[in-house]
Amino acid sequence: MEETVGKVAFVTGGANGIGLGMAQAFLEGGVKVAIADIREDRLRRVEPQLREISDDVLAIRCDVVDTDAIARTLDQIEAKLGPIQICCNNAGIGLGGPFQTFDEATWKRILDVNLWGVIRGGREISNRLIERGLEGHIVNTASIMGMITGRGSAAYCATKHAVVAISECMSEDLKPHRIGVSVLCPFIVDTSIFYPDLDDDDHEAIAERKKKNPLHKFALGPKYVGELVLRAIHENELHIFCDGKETPDMIKNRFDRVTSAFARQFPEPADT
Repeated sequence: MEETVGKVAFVTGGANGIGLGMAQAFLEGGVKVAIADIREDRLRRVEPQLREISDDVLAIRCDVVDTDAIARTLDQIEAKLGPIQICCNNAGIGLGGPFQTFDEATWKRILDVNLWGVIRGGREISNRLIERGLEGHIVNTASIMGMITGRGSAAYCATKHAVVAISECMSEDLKPHRIGVSVLCPFIVDTSIFYPDLDDDDHEAIAERKKKNPLHKFALGPKYVGELVLRAIHENELHIFCDGKETPDMIKNRFDRVTSAFARQFPEPADT
């Protein structure tokens, strides 16, 4: 989609973090934006901030684990803003811990939000676009952990690797219908994932939590990430990375470990 001005975007998890950054960048770029979030308190807080950028904004509660609720939400948005042509399946939760400590209910919860939220939103939007013969673009939020793995992140990695794979397949399936697909794989972004247990207004505790986290020095601003996403939509970029310094080696090291298995298991025959 080379031209996005005047188009309508739907952003889940849009009242905080990366989703809010996308909304800000989109509105500044002339895109109409509907943000959806499960947290009504956050929606009420950020909607006036977004209206300072543009009046073409709508904030609406939606739980991405409910397929029918997603369809109803999209109907409401389209009645007010017009047909949705950009969909950002961004809602997600971050849960960490040793694999053996995660019970079935925890696995179901993270799969339902991080993976099925992407499937539900992507399927609903793509079918609407196809039925109407409209071009569009779908952005699925994964993580750099969708490209690498690490201790204490089995559940999170499982969902994010799946989102990367699904996005790559979606890209091929939807290409004939003029629907682009991107998968966002950020490293560290300044969001509440660092302090999910703290209230948004507890600025002192948030600042202290950030200061104690060694990874926070790499954190990027959410709006900057949103600007990268908008550029990727214009350029039809499949993989969206937000860091060119730390993450390339992380990905290379993982794939080096994978490809080295071939060398061990199928060594070159010795010269005779």
